[in-house]
Amino acid sequence: MEFNSVGEQQKAIELATMKRTATGLLVLMTVIFIGTRIFHGEFVWIGFVEATAEAAMIGALADWFAVTALFRHPLGIKIPHTAIIPNRKDSIAEQFGGFVQQNFLSEDVISDKVRSMNLSRRVAAWIIEPTNASAIAAQVTAGLSGVVKVMNDKDIQALIEAKLEAKIRSTSFAPIIGDLLTFISSGRRQQDLFDVFVKIGLNLLEDSDDDIREKVQQETPWWFPGSLDKAVYYKIVRGVSKTLYDMQVDIYHPVRVRMMQMSNEFMEQLRHSDDIKEKEITLKEDILNEPAVREFTHSLWGDIKAALLEQSENPDAELKQAIEDAVIKFGHSILSDAALASKIDGWADDTARYVIRTYGHEVSSLIADTIGGWDPQATSERIELQIGKDLQFIRINGTIVGGLAGLIIYTLSMLPEWLDFSF
Repeated sequence: MEFNSVGEQQKAIELATMKRTATGLLVLMTVIFIGTRIFHGEFVWIGFVEATAEAAMIGALADWFAVTALFRHPLGIKIPHTAIIPNRKDSIAEQFGGFVQQNFLSEDVISDKVRSMNLSRRVAAWIIEPTNASAIAAQVTAGLSGVVKVMNDKDIQALIEAKLEAKIRSTSFAPIIGDLLTFISSGRRQQDLFDVFVKIGLNLLEDSDDDIREKVQQETPWWFPGSLDKAVYYKIVRGVSKTLYDMQVDIYHPVRVRMMQMSNEFMEQLRHSDDIKEKEITLKEDILNEPAVREFTHSLWGDIKAALLEQSENPDAELKQAIEDAVIKFGHSILSDAALASKIDGWADDTARYVIRTYGHEVSSLIADTIGGWDPQATSERIELQIGKDLQFIRINGTIVGGLAGLIIYTLSMLPEWLDFSF
């Protein structure tokens, strides 16, 4: 038999030693029995030794037969109900697989074990150690790097481009913009926003004084006198300034009210106007057909990949540090939050139950199929290697117990003679 490990080799040596001890004891009892038979009846004590040796020899032979019959035919003789393990290997394999599943892989047994382990707190206490958190972060970044490297760049780029285009085409931005503007300009904010624009208009008008004056001079005929240009300028500036000022102090100013209505109508059109929707579709198609947009979608994956590879290959990268910090923070959260720890233990319990419920029979089948695929003789030898040493104690005990039984029986049988002799 070939040994797969040093442990098996050591077990084989111990088994051989125990076999020699048990057999040697049998031989010793046989020699004593033969010797006592030669001097039978010459001394009183010889009868006791002879009876003891005879019974010990019988007990040793009986237990040798019983132990040997488990693994092979005694002396090679095919006696019925011997070589039990080789002959019933497949049946034993199925029974053993079922025994393991029913008694070790049941939902309740596994659930009780998982619950008693306090997995969440054990894991949390382990991952908050900086060395362990760093190792986890290194494994995660290395895993990301490996996944990124094996991905087909063209397929990923095409996927990103298709998803981006589909998302842009399916998303209507006009209603979103309309809702955003409505939120910004709703209620009192609408009046405040309008006041800001009026104030900006007044400031622009004041800052553009020279530009307006020059523009008026350019637009009037050359023969207009300067005083008339100045009058026109003052008329324009004062008129606009007065209108803006009136709009600022009077929320019911007709121009202000009209502009508010136009603003509301515009935002309503953004949300519901078919014309706006059509223009939006045309605009989105124009944007998607822009070379810069296509170049962006094509280069997006390349940039992401390069960044991930750079981060994963640099031990001091921000990504690795961020993952490490997140792992430590998560561990502290578990230790400080009993509800979170209980929830995680519940998830572990549910997962274990699901695995056992779904795949427990696979373990039973694996055990049965594995043992069933073994050679009958090899199976017998493997089992004997594991338990044979203990079984040899049965032979030794049988020799001793048999000898004691023979001694007691012989002693009891001699009592009547001793009693007659005494009387």
